[in-house]
Amino acid sequence: MLMHQSRLAPSRAVGVALAIAAASLFADVASARDDGQVSTVVKYGDLDLSRSADTQQLYARLKDASEQVCGSEYTRDLRMQRLHKACYTGALNRAVERVNEPKLTALHAAEPRIRVAGRS
Repeated sequence: MLMHQSRLAPSRAVGVALAIAAASLFADVASARDDGQVSTVVKYGDLDLSRSADTQQLYARLKDASEQVCGSEYTRDLRMQRLHKACYTGALNRAVERVNEPKLTALHAAEPRIRVAGRS
């Protein structure tokens, strides 16, 4: 039974990542669990997004928040790694889109992408 529950966690995490975009603008980093979903809110009112350093700081916050809602990626199971990466990438993409700041979008687009290999 416990193994079955752990297999459901990654697929649920993909759905959970949807919440990050809706909640990415208002309060300090805080987690909330509603209906089995986790969301993280990222505060950036202290940043001036016309400055590159502040844009990079916001991007780091969004990456950390995406990691927080998607859980740990440290596993040997390739399927779990792919699910985590899909969750993380989706959450980060939606958060960047939600902020809608050209410098942040350009920074995100320039980020190298890493793919997890699958079994042949």
